Amino acid sequence: MTAQSKTFYQELWHIVRPFWRSREGRIAAAMLLGVLILIIFRLYVSVLINEWQKLFFNAIHLLNAAECIHQLFRFAGLSLLFLPLLGCQKYLRGLVQIRWRQWLSERYAEKLLKNRNYYRLQYASGDTDNLDQRIAEDLRIFPVETINMIFGFIDAMGSLAAFSVILWNSPGSPEVAGLEITGFLFWLALFFSLAGTWVNHLMGKILSVFNREQQKYEANYRFSLVRLRENAEAIAAYGGECREMEALADRFGSIAGVWQNILRRNRILDWFFSGYNQLSFILPYVVMVPRLFSGAVLLGDIQQSASAFSQTRMSFSWFIYNYGALAEWKATVDRLIGFEKAMVQAEALGPKGVKCQTGSVGEKIHISGLNVWLPDGRPLFHGITFDAQPGSRILLYGPSGCGKTTLFHTLNGLWPFCQGNITLPARARMLFIPQKPFLPIGTLRQAMVYPDTAINYEADRLIEVLEACGLSQLCGKLDEEQHWTQQLSSGEQQRLAFARSLLLQPQWLFLDEATSALDELSEAKLYQLLLDRLPDASIISIAHKLSVMQFHECKIDLTKMGNGLSEQ
Repeated sequence: MTAQSKTFYQELWHIVRPFWRSREGRIAAAMLLGVLILIIFRLYVSVLINEWQKLFFNAIHLLNAAECIHQLFRFAGLSLLFLPLLGCQKYLRGLVQIRWRQWLSERYAEKLLKNRNYYRLQYASGDTDNLDQRIAEDLRIFPVETINMIFGFIDAMGSLAAFSVILWNSPGSPEVAGLEITGFLFWLALFFSLAGTWVNHLMGKILSVFNREQQKYEANYRFSLVRLRENAEAIAAYGGECREMEALADRFGSIAGVWQNILRRNRILDWFFSGYNQLSFILPYVVMVPRLFSGAVLLGDIQQSASAFSQTRMSFSWFIYNYGALAEWKATVDRLIGFEKAMVQAEALGPKGVKCQTGSVGEKIHISGLNVWLPDGRPLFHGITFDAQPGSRILLYGPSGCGKTTLFHTLNGLWPFCQGNITLPARARMLFIPQKPFLPIGTLRQAMVYPDTAINYEADRLIEVLEACGLSQLCGKLDEEQHWTQQLSSGEQQRLAFARSLLLQPQWLFLDEATSALDELSEAKLYQLLLDRLPDASIISIAHKLSVMQFHECKIDLTKMGNGLSEQ
């Protein structure tokens, strides 16, 4: 085994192991034990059906009508036994697959959301494109195909063990110099299958690469369509339909290109596979028919041996029949391994250089010796030392790009490229309102109190706050489910963010250009509303408009930053 293969299997085991050590995994293991028992019984019935073929066709050969009728009734009984075994086996496998997928989906979602890794992934150097595909598509394929592959292989090996014995003892082996070659049909099936597997591998090994590329391009195309829907207003305003059409055509062109590569390779494999099947069907008859004409064997012996040859050859050829599925499975595992590595990097990107402490209840925010830099290493702030007292009103201003939002991200624990000391008040609710607030898809009342749950807020309270924030037109839509980001204008979204602040009542409120889409009169009304209804809250704002300065006691120019902040 090469070092690369060893690493792949170690990383695969890292993905597989946690589930099977969990409680859900132990239940699933018990179900799979049931699947294994059903496979054994089904193989036993298959052997009985193989023996039936010998008896039935021998009866035909000997023109024994009574025996033929007897064997027909026997076949009916075996069929009634065989079909439920196969159905129950597939049902139990399906239950395990959905359990495993659900567990993986919850685990990956938890890892993605833990410590805000979903945000830091943008700074990780691993394979982090199309997170929706990782959670939805790859975690659908992986458990389904893994279970199918494992038990398909077990089924094939069990069939090999059962039918190779029948084939080894077949009376149809040819004679050389008067001596019968023992197990000739078995060795023929083995050689034929190994040769076919080797040729199939040589022609199809590139499929793994093609499948991985196809999954990536499909996800990129799907993301472009989602982006088109979510940014419909902006694209329409620019008249960017032609450009979007070109972009979609380019992305689909990548899909079509790799698809054609897959089709061409599969065409070659299909040609080989078709010839392989045809030749394997006729081989046992070519070997045994001369023995039939000489009277050494009966027709039933030929049918039994041909059936056993087919089962043995299919077992030996398991990799040929599953080559395409294995290639897709390998591509999926590679993507999950890449995602796992990216998650490790995202976890490591936490602001470990910042010593975050928790002060007493009602204490100030204290920053000392804080250094902040950009992802490429360029310094942004150096040696920041700053105190924000409870109940203070602070305005941070400066030209675009000077690092105002980055400073908020640092206080919020999002920015990984920093070092220093930050002390935050204990159990204080801190609410950060960005320029473009997040509105979840759902009812309006859920959007208003996000991330809280709407059950804790009375409808009358919600309506009163909407009216106070200038959104009275929405009062009758509390229980409407909408994609509110698309339904509301930028100004309405910012008003809704202020309504959210009034409902959640944070002790510390950070506003990052939260009124940029509003006129000065509306902006003044909303700020005054905050001061009136949240008199004890600390408000720290980022703004470009001079009109908001009147609502803040302390103004800080971020461009005048040396070893500390300059207050004006």
